[in-house]
Amino acid sequence: MRTTTLEDRLRQRLGDALLTQEPLRHHTTMRIGGAADFYFAARNPHQLVEALKAAREFALPLFLLGGGSNLLVSDDGFRGLVLRNAIEEIEFDGTAAQVGCGTDFLELIYACRDRDLAGLEFAAGIPGSVGGALYGNAGCYGQDIGSFTIECTVASLDGAQVLTRPAAWFEFAYRDSRLKRDPWVLLSCLLQFRRGARDAIQTVIEEKLEVRRVKHPQWRVEPTAGSYFKNLPPGFQVPGLPHSPGTQRIPAGALLDACDCRGLRVGDALVFPKHANIIVNAGRATAKDVLTLAELMKARVRVKFGVTLEEEVMFLGERPRLESGRV
Repeated sequence: MRTTTLEDRLRQRLGDALLTQEPLRHHTTMRIGGAADFYFAARNPHQLVEALKAAREFALPLFLLGGGSNLLVSDDGFRGLVLRNAIEEIEFDGTAAQVGCGTDFLELIYACRDRDLAGLEFAAGIPGSVGGALYGNAGCYGQDIGSFTIECTVASLDGAQVLTRPAAWFEFAYRDSRLKRDPWVLLSCLLQFRRGARDAIQTVIEEKLEVRRVKHPQWRVEPTAGSYFKNLPPGFQVPGLPHSPGTQRIPAGALLDACDCRGLRVGDALVFPKHANIIVNAGRATAKDVLTLAELMKARVRVKFGVTLEEEVMFLGERPRLESGRV
């Protein structure tokens, strides 16, 4: 009699949608990363909660994946279960919307536009899912998604509890939320918008997309995780560098520009020539290439300004040992 394997037991619980040895480079905007032992895309809350319960029951390390932006995956992949939130429903009720947290962020912005609802158009072009946006309180131009949130429904990591909590519970702050310190799994959110003129909303969307087209890589053809480092804290002073008007923060890109980081390259990891705070995969970059380049960028800023930049991009998996390089 054949011995029942871990894969057998997982498949009994999750079905044939369970994938094994799935390359994670296929699921991130950076297009970098080795294989996950197991990969499962949950299409509804029940599937997601069942996957959480199975991971706990079988003592599997778990990583929750959204749209795959803002993430760098180890070349060695991930030893455990990568669970993707693929809950993509949107239900409108007046000026509010109940949104599955696997929904593509830009698709939500377009859906709001089509119903003459204004608010999130400032974020047009930010890659990733709604859940990922909530987790990191994504934003730009002094605005963020947390400001539009009424409540979110979350599950505990073991799948034992499903709760709905008000926005204040999530402690939204600059590129931050409680979820980074107290991990719960986002299932859906209730967002509040305001009435607006469709043409005006579309104009803002086009403006923001054009700004990103000019200054940012088009991640589908120039793979990137987005801005690599966080901007400096509000009010932090660096002689000779101005604050951004919207946030009163000095952009990390300004420090990196002052250190001539545009165009720096390690292997196929390249600092984008039009934006010093973005690293692109210029071919077959490895995670080690990216991490080595990021350390070089940080070292230049530290030597010139005495400031240590903090990564905005998250890392998944075992970190490689990096060789020290020149500044």
